Amino acid sequence: MGIITWLNANDGVVIGIATVVLVGITGYYAYLTWRMLKANNTPEIAISLRPHEAYIHCVMLCIENIGTGAARNIKFRTDLSFKPDGERALEDVGFLKKGIDYLGPGQKIEHFLVSVIGKLDELKKRPLEIGVTYADSVKLKQKSKYEHTFRLDFGEDEGLATIGKSPLYEIAKATKEIQKDLHNFTTGLRKPVIFTEPFSEHRIRNHTDYLERRLSQLPHNIQERILQKVDFFIDDQEREIREKTQDDETGPDANSS
Repeated sequence: MGIITWLNANDGVVIGIATVVLVGITGYYAYLTWRMLKANNTPEIAISLRPHEAYIHCVMLCIENIGTGAARNIKFRTDLSFKPDGERALEDVGFLKKGIDYLGPGQKIEHFLVSVIGKLDELKKRPLEIGVTYADSVKLKQKSKYEHTFRLDFGEDEGLATIGKSPLYEIAKATKEIQKDLHNFTTGLRKPVIFTEPFSEHRIRNHTDYLERRLSQLPHNIQERILQKVDFFIDDQEREIREKTQDDETGPDANSS
């Protein structure tokens, strides 16, 4: 009874304490919610040099968002006067000079930078340094931004080799051949082949013509020897065909009698 009496006498104090505890719990959960929202909306820009899928001597500059949130207002800092191929400066790369307004999670931009054939030794002496600043969707209106600096070494992929061709390259090549054939057919540069005889006979006739051309390139005495062997082989085959035909016409009943 004493506890109940005390609670009744101090109900205001109890309500105040409960309110403070409830506010603290609410604030804590709000903080956890903010942390989860921030974690799910954190961009991360990665800059790298990558060899082209089909032509490994071609170096691509890759800008990729590997984070979980969208990156906005992306700006780059680098030596825009640097000429990796000796002719075009980095200021000709539009996004390095003007920046990128938006890059979603998983999105990337690849730009051909240089072919290292005959230039690799010189390029290895001067690694490319690119700094980047950007903001996420949550902090877009705040001054604080994400900031990273990447040191890109052209010699990292030295000695790299590939086996076979890239599937995308093979598909593109096949598509180009199909387009070329269609163009030739529609413009009359190449007419479709229409067979007027069975394909097996056409194949045999072509092979016969091919053998005849090869035979004509040999000395005369060799030609005579080959023709004699061919005649002998044909006679032998004809004899086998005749014997088989006679056996088929006679049949098993005639042999048993």
